[in-house]
Amino acid sequence: MSPKAKILLANVEETRTTLDLGLGYGLGVDMTARQTGLSGSTDEKSAELRRRLSSRTDCDSNFWEFSKLRSRSGNHALFQYPAMMVPELQGALLDDLIAVENDISLVYDPFSGSGTVMLESLYRGINYYGSDINPMAILLCEVKSAPPDVETASNAVSLVVTLAEASAPCDFDFPNINKWFKFEIKDGLSRLRKSIIDHPNKVVRKFLWVCFAETVRLVSNSRISTFKLHTYSQEDIARRETDAIKVFKIVCEQNLSRLSLHWSRISARPNQEIFPAAVLSSGSVSGVGKAPKLADVLMTSPPYGDNKTTVPYGQHSYLPLRWIDPIDLHDGFDPFLLDTTSRIDTLSLGGSLRFADQARNELCTASPSLANFLREIEHAAPLRKKTLSFCRDYRESLMMISSRLKLGAFCFFTLGERRIGGKTFPLVDITKEFLTTNGHEVVTTIERVLPSSRKRMASKNSEGSTMATEWILVTRSWGSV
Repeated sequence: MSPKAKILLANVEETRTTLDLGLGYGLGVDMTARQTGLSGSTDEKSAELRRRLSSRTDCDSNFWEFSKLRSRSGNHALFQYPAMMVPELQGALLDDLIAVENDISLVYDPFSGSGTVMLESLYRGINYYGSDINPMAILLCEVKSAPPDVETASNAVSLVVTLAEASAPCDFDFPNINKWFKFEIKDGLSRLRKSIIDHPNKVVRKFLWVCFAETVRLVSNSRISTFKLHTYSQEDIARRETDAIKVFKIVCEQNLSRLSLHWSRISARPNQEIFPAAVLSSGSVSGVGKAPKLADVLMTSPPYGDNKTTVPYGQHSYLPLRWIDPIDLHDGFDPFLLDTTSRIDTLSLGGSLRFADQARNELCTASPSLANFLREIEHAAPLRKKTLSFCRDYRESLMMISSRLKLGAFCFFTLGERRIGGKTFPLVDITKEFLTTNGHEVVTTIERVLPSSRKRMASKNSEGSTMATEWILVTRSWGSV
């Protein structure tokens, strides 16, 4: 079946689902729209957006796969963060929406990650508000959205490298550091760290820290083929690079080239007289402060499950965060986040199993798809509890997110479905059902094959194979019904 046919079939199924759910769901949303006097124009906008998204595959049936694009570029590529979204995909979604809604001023992403949505918004002259529980993600977003100019950054790199190469050995320590870094590597990183700390410009330092973080990732004893912390064999460690400063120079050269492309993209944005801004908050969705104003658009990719068994973003960031000076991390950084290698992931959605079973009835009432799935894994109590814990936190986050949107805001959720206990976890249907009970109207769903070369995902996790397909769920938020 072609992608266009899949979109059309999904629209039919969503219409059927809305009718089946009755007054408590779809009809309630429709009544909310009519009561505000907006339903006529909003129905037209939804229909026009569906048409534009569907027409993307008229000339290229594989348009949404973006399989011909082999690598990220510009500031999108400053650091290899796990499971990054495809910039061109999010950009195409934004372009189609802008053609329908010409007064978009604020895009909201509560799971900012490496800042893909943020950059694509800024490149189109649109302000951005985002949050993330991972301090590494917030640092990346800060640097990507407001980096130094190329000449200033280049001069800083030269200075830091010169000082690091000329400095006397200096020791830096944290628990188990010798497990993760060879002596020569630790010495080079320690000297680079001191040289970066001594630089007087905070904006420049943050750029240097991102380059340094990528260096740490590349020279540590942890395998770069996985997001979890797993050491190489002793034989492999002995053969690995011993000069951290050399690797840092290579990373900086690459990132300076990317920085140059970023500024050219910024200069090519529309409305040159208006410079878009990114406002960032560090913490969980429920813990961050309010956005500057209600957002016109939600565009995000929420976790596909609890981080420990899907993508351990926190564990992947642990070693770089150990080296970075906390004073240059986002305001409010709590050292408790690095208490263990998995602390950030434990604090993420589904990280706590407490009272998970008590939420089952309420969650299953909101989502028949979840109820059916839980029956399929009833025999596996630990997996059932993990699933309930994630869904409890996920639903609470969706409710919090919706309260930060304008009435009628379009929402784009990039979703994947992993396997739990040998069964496919129906995250797309669960998300639809959670959202419709909270006043969302489903507009359309796009299915796309995941090109392994573009989205950096683990091929397997502890529960089995991960997803090879993604869905973009498009909704409109009309407030609680």
